[in-house]
Amino acid sequence: MILKLLQGAFIGVAMILPGLSAGTVILILGFYRRFLEDLAVMRIKPYLLMIIGAVAGGLTGVFVISYLLEHYSLLIMAFLMGMLLASVKTVINYRARPFLKPWPLILGLAGFLVTWFFICEPTRTFTALPPGGSVHFFIGGALASATMILPGVSGSSILIILNLYDKMIFAVSNWQWLSLAFFGAGFALGLLGLARLLSVLYRRYHAAISFLLAGLIIGSTRALLPEQFNIAFFIAAGFGAFLVLYFTRSQTGEAEDDRSSLK
Repeated sequence: MILKLLQGAFIGVAMILPGLSAGTVILILGFYRRFLEDLAVMRIKPYLLMIIGAVAGGLTGVFVISYLLEHYSLLIMAFLMGMLLASVKTVINYRARPFLKPWPLILGLAGFLVTWFFICEPTRTFTALPPGGSVHFFIGGALASATMILPGVSGSSILIILNLYDKMIFAVSNWQWLSLAFFGAGFALGLLGLARLLSVLYRRYHAAISFLLAGLIIGSTRALLPEQFNIAFFIAAGFGAFLVLYFTRSQTGEAEDDRSSLK
């Protein structure tokens, strides 16, 4: 029970961090494919405790993470970058040999280019939607949830692109219930709608999807690059990578479905 709450809190914190994908965290925890399949059939009972933990973690993280990013921005970003890069091994670590085929490599390169040059481009803050309006929050919630379950694509980064991130933080910290309700409705629609499609694609095109996700992860690290590097950055990044590699050291892509943490 406590473990599931903590796992949910970890996911909730990831949801509010630009550059860190909740999908990556779910991959690290080892139940990504099962999560997609359960969402596709609306089987959410095994995840209720995680949902509670995610809500608590997200709400708490709005205040805590903002403080840490303000005072320890370099170390936090380095830590997250290390986690992201190490999680690539989790995505493509399986017995097949897709590197002998062109399409997985092409999709991986495409995922990298899209996230590096478009999704994580810090200057792309244009939006044609009414700033902070109900439709803006609804579409932002739908796109954020649709992308958050893709490892490497941060839902918070999508909110930044839509010029909605700061408005969402303000809405949460000031309990603007109408805006939060529209965001929540869009969030549920995007999450449940995309999960079914991803579940089918992941089963049928495992190699191609895995390399695409790996490309998205590597490309998304652009959002975490500092203006200049120092020894503290590399130490923090190394620590983040170590944690991911340690907790996923016995996990392989083919064994992922055999884990019983949600039974």
